[in-house]
Amino acid sequence: MRSGITIAARVEELKAARAFIEKACAAAGALDRDAFDLKLAVDEACTNIIQHGYGGRGDGVIELACEIDTNTLRVTLVDRGRAFSPRDLPETDTTSGWAERPIGGLGWHFIRSSVDAIDYRADPVNGNRLTLVKRLAVPQTKEKEIG
Repeated sequence: MRSGITIAARVEELKAARAFIEKACAAAGALDRDAFDLKLAVDEACTNIIQHGYGGRGDGVIELACEIDTNTLRVTLVDRGRAFSPRDLPETDTTSGWAERPIGGLGWHFIRSSVDAIDYRADPVNGNRLTLVKRLAVPQTKEKEIG
């Protein structure tokens, strides 16, 4: 199953992106913790696209597509903002005290911690394409007592 939406690259539109992911997670039968992780990752990725890719201009768009396979959700975000590679980002310092850390930089830490695979491709013709993959936990069923 595959579905998609397009949102304006504005912070006010993040609610629509989260609702789209929540719907996809429900359709896939995702557990609450998996849905939370994927919504967090998509929210952070969209926020980065809005702030850094489009520079907060608000005139761009973000295309979101979700593909559901057996126990896997794949979300692809496409934008035409400034390209950047998450591979070039240093690992986030999560061991120093809050006062010693620079402001910002946790978004990609949250994304990396929330999904199982990340693929990024910059394409000046077709746009920047970020794919986030989340493998879903299989709900546990209670065994019936034999009596």
